[in-house]
Amino acid sequence: MKQILQRLDQLIELQKEQNRKLDTAIGLLVSHQLLTECVDYEGNARAPEECADITIEGFSAALCLMGELDKRSRDYQYQKSEFFIDEDEDDDEEENNGPVVSSSF
Repeated sequence: MKQILQRLDQLIELQKEQNRKLDTAIGLLVSHQLLTECVDYEGNARAPEECADITIEGFSAALCLMGELDKRSRDYQYQKSEFFIDEDEDDDEEENNGPVVSSSF
């Protein structure tokens, strides 16, 4: 029991470290986007509010795309499980009984 708790503590610490690294990466990405959006395509400076709006729109678009990707992935997994159900059963039979050998004689 003590080993399990120690491993859970290690896992929590690793998760905290990963979250710190992700926070740093996200901060850098947002900073980069804000710097990129400070100047429009003609080289004119944009107002801070306009830069923030563009960044928020980009973030919202990314969330929408991620949601769509997740939905399509779930749909694909569902269709795969529906249409290839016999393939999983054959694999289970081979694991339990060994390989199936057939002869063409």
